[in-house]
Amino acid sequence: MSTLFIANNRTAQMVGDLEELTPDHRRNAGVTAQRMIWYASEGDVLVVPHVPSEEFLAYVTGLTGADRSKITVIAPPAGWLGTDVLTPDRWEDEEFLRELGEHVRASGVDRVFPIYFDSSVIRLTRELGLDESTSGFPYIHQGGGQLLNSKATFRAVAAGGGCPIPRGIVAFRRAEAEDFLWELLSEDRHAIVKKDFHVAGYGNAILSRDPGVTPIGAPEVTVLNSRDDLAAHLDKQWGWYSEDGTRPVVVEDYAPDSSPVYAEFRITAHETTLFGHGEMLMGPIFNGLVIPAKATAHPEFPRFLDEAHRLCETVRTMGYRGPISVDGIVTPDDEILLNEFNGRVGGSTHINYLAEQLVGDDFLRERLLIQRHHWPVPSFEEAVRRLEREGLAYDRDERTGVVLTSDDSRLGGTVEYCLIAKDMSEAEKTEEVLAGLFG
Repeated sequence: MSTLFIANNRTAQMVGDLEELTPDHRRNAGVTAQRMIWYASEGDVLVVPHVPSEEFLAYVTGLTGADRSKITVIAPPAGWLGTDVLTPDRWEDEEFLRELGEHVRASGVDRVFPIYFDSSVIRLTRELGLDESTSGFPYIHQGGGQLLNSKATFRAVAAGGGCPIPRGIVAFRRAEAEDFLWELLSEDRHAIVKKDFHVAGYGNAILSRDPGVTPIGAPEVTVLNSRDDLAAHLDKQWGWYSEDGTRPVVVEDYAPDSSPVYAEFRITAHETTLFGHGEMLMGPIFNGLVIPAKATAHPEFPRFLDEAHRLCETVRTMGYRGPISVDGIVTPDDEILLNEFNGRVGGSTHINYLAEQLVGDDFLRERLLIQRHHWPVPSFEEAVRRLEREGLAYDRDERTGVVLTSDDSRLGGTVEYCLIAKDMSEAEKTEEVLAGLFG
């Protein structure tokens, strides 16, 4: 049977107010939605915000071995935010829905696999008659998707299960947040404030009395020297943090110079299995990956994987089915703390699919992968040509080389790439060449 993949890379239920996303952020979301083509095989249907170039689609399927002519890739008409985000109004176009239904029936689609099960996709799944055959749908239908992308819910479930998490609170009122924030700041600690729903660090803020703190996992550091400064900051920002008082706010102790790591799992009705793990590259917000995690040699890393697996088993019991990522931090004190989960397709999922196909099931032990965003190139076609000419393109026999994972060359002048190498030394040498390839 076949799958309906939906690349809804940003939704209001993931990030809050879509209008707050900058045009560049929205465009990047639309481009990285292309990553879902790495999941597709013959008979599958893929809905994207805007259809990638045929050159890119042929490139990806040429590597995966899928027959491009037997994969349907379509996009609905533009919506109120254009073509970068699958906003709810784009699912209301009757002609598009008719066409999509025809493709679904002709391909024998029996399940829906979106990036995120928002209300629009839930309704579509039911209208297409795919609710009973989509694993885990009863849980999702009752709002379970939001629970597993809520930072507040994470702290409750993780703390209840005894997982190691950062010192912190879930604040439902501003006064609670202010008291705890000042407790941290008056101890010369640092704080991170997190909106309940957002992605890639954009919904986080770091507060400190030290102007020298380097932000990791949030766009910037706000320096507050007194309780009055803190109160003035919350006067201005509490409405944003709390979605105008409608959502709880997570406040945690922030450990500067920590390394962000993650473990991704697949959850089925019968088991939870490790899909991949790595380190998130921050600059200061998420902009790449190293797989496997460099922290693999850390004595606490096996415990991190065990705790993450145990947490996901709780989630499995709740009824969730699908990919889930558990994030953590390696602190300067050599602790590894769990700090978030996301029950959806994440920024590493396409790399794991890609690695399974191009390297093999044991890719975590056999290869090192580096995912980079925004590599400047003259065009997608020229990037492919130069990689081949320089001997840097992916080599099936060696199972190493550079793979282009999404294409924003026409509007943004960049592509994403995944570098597959035998070790870090080889990867660093290749990246030195890539950095100077186009001047």
